[in-house]
Amino acid sequence: ATVPVAAALLLAVALASSSQHQRSALRSNKAQSEFEVLNEAQGEQALEGGKPKVVPDADMMFQSDVMKKVMEEQAGFAESEQKLADRQRVEEKEREQKAKEAKEKREKREKKERAEEAAGKAAAKSKAEAAAKQAEKKREEDEKRHRAAERKQPEKRMPKSNVARSILLGALDVLMEGPPPTPAPPKTKAHGFEILSNSTCYEKGLFPISHSNICSRAASELLLADNASSVTNATLHSEGCYFFKGKLWFAENEQNKGHGSSHDRQQLCMTKGRKHDEDEQLEKLVEKQAEEKVKQAEAKAAAEKRHQEELKKEREEKKERAEAKKKEREEQKLQKHLDKEESVVQKWEKDEKTVPNITLYCFSLMMPFGYEPALLQEQKLRGVGVYGCDESAVFSNTTMLMSGEPSPVEISLIPGTLAVAYGGRWMTALNTGVFNRLWMEVIRLGRYRYHDWVVKVDPDAVFFPSRLRELMRHKSPYNEKQVQRRIEEPKNLKCGNCRLKGKEYETCASHVRLWQQEGHTCKKALELTSRDPPTDCGCDCDDFACDLPGSAMYLNNCKWGLHGPIEVLSRRAVATYAAGLPKCVGLLEHPWGEDKFLDQCMQELGVTRANEYSLLSETACGEEPAPCGTSNVAFHPFKSIQSYFTCYEYANKYGQGPASPPMFPDLDAHGDGVGDGMGDIMMKYPEHSI
Repeated sequence: ATVPVAAALLLAVALASSSQHQRSALRSNKAQSEFEVLNEAQGEQALEGGKPKVVPDADMMFQSDVMKKVMEEQAGFAESEQKLADRQRVEEKEREQKAKEAKEKREKREKKERAEEAAGKAAAKSKAEAAAKQAEKKREEDEKRHRAAERKQPEKRMPKSNVARSILLGALDVLMEGPPPTPAPPKTKAHGFEILSNSTCYEKGLFPISHSNICSRAASELLLADNASSVTNATLHSEGCYFFKGKLWFAENEQNKGHGSSHDRQQLCMTKGRKHDEDEQLEKLVEKQAEEKVKQAEAKAAAEKRHQEELKKEREEKKERAEAKKKEREEQKLQKHLDKEESVVQKWEKDEKTVPNITLYCFSLMMPFGYEPALLQEQKLRGVGVYGCDESAVFSNTTMLMSGEPSPVEISLIPGTLAVAYGGRWMTALNTGVFNRLWMEVIRLGRYRYHDWVVKVDPDAVFFPSRLRELMRHKSPYNEKQVQRRIEEPKNLKCGNCRLKGKEYETCASHVRLWQQEGHTCKKALELTSRDPPTDCGCDCDDFACDLPGSAMYLNNCKWGLHGPIEVLSRRAVATYAAGLPKCVGLLEHPWGEDKFLDQCMQELGVTRANEYSLLSETACGEEPAPCGTSNVAFHPFKSIQSYFTCYEYANKYGQGPASPPMFPDLDAHGDGVGDGMGDIMMKYPEHSI
């Protein structure tokens, strides 16, 4: 049993620190002796009664006690180490605090030393300056004493010979040059002025000098070294005029009142009588100065008045020049306006004499139901719309109305139905096919060839043929010769389809243009096409069959493209359209209305497109046609008879065409009643006339 106990004891001793080695060994020896005594007592108890007793294991009890003591010792050692570490940290903090305090004390001490050193330097500097001033003062006093001593010291006697020689030389100088002038010594009193050294003017019954001019006169009369007074505003000086260190001063500051002379300032005063005289002179001086100021002010006012009069005169002259220039500009503007109006009148008169009358071929397409038959019937009865043209026609696909009644107007038939679908971006009528058939019938009839311009008009468009004639006759380029054909229409033309076998589906015009595409002129192409089959088509055509797009023209009536209520084409443009329609077949695939198709096809064929927005006033073109007072050729839409003729009457009464005869109502002597009309200007400038 002792072996395990010894082993446990050795293990416990090994775990202890080296510093506790001896104490652990002593404790283990003591524990072993106690263990032996306890073991013997347990053996005796176990044998009593002849039966073994169950007793606790002594080895285990011993080991547990030993381990408990070792752990307590280790805990105490760890606690002591923690306390030691805490104490070391506290000491470290204390050392840091002491070092910080020592540093602050050292900095304060150094700062104090620097301040003391600076104060010492300043004190030393002030002492040095005071010593220097004292030395300077002492030196000045010594010099004064020395000069006083020199003045009191008797002159040294010269030898008699030298004295005699000096007397003779002096006498000669007097005889030669006269006696030298002797400067007058300064006076203390002169003509009512006195100079004081140790009192005030009031103590002597005198009066201080009150003006710098009086100060200068007093100095002159008292024979002072300076008689030009300098003005000062300093305080604690003598009142009024005083003499200081060889210079004359006049003090203006009121705080010096009552101050007199001092050891270095000598006050100048004047008697009562002199004061009275000086006050009178001063009053006269003030009055004179006031008079001079008044004169200066009057002179300045007179100069300012002259300046203002000059400025006024200059402004008036400038205004007159501006008015004259304005009048000149108005006269030039008037003359320019009169010249322009005169040129317009002259051109109009020239066109009336030289430009032939314009003839129009007009037609409409009528639906055999709805408002169009009655509206066209009323237009025919009044001779307006298409019935005001040189030749007109109305087309439809039947001569009977849907009501079973005959058409109220004469009808030229076109084949096929007039029903169309609606679609496209704006859901408009897709009526290209219908109007292509209409144009083909117009071309087949050939009546358009006998007129200058061809006009397609919708029945609900209020159309003024007279306005269109004026526009086409008096406005360029519509009145140019290459646009309007001025030759007689040939008779017995055979310019339909080609008679050559296998080419019957081709038109004569298309065959003529094929020859032109090969490089032949229009005249040569017509000759080649006129040859009889089987050489060629045997067509008898004129130059309308040729491709001459430069002389073909149509009018675009809207800023957004051609709109269908009125379409105006030259007859050569119609012929070009007829001959070149096969080239426009590819455009049929677009969901367009007939007006856009016609516009695009004409451009494809090279026909000249002239923008003439005065042709149409229409809601769909962003305008407000009612009440029809604008200078347009046509107004659209007006679908009832009443609205149609209301627009017509208003336009006739208040409106005019885009190229109407020049009336110049503003040249009336009374103008138009608004502002300065041209008549008012004519009254201002009667020397101008048309």
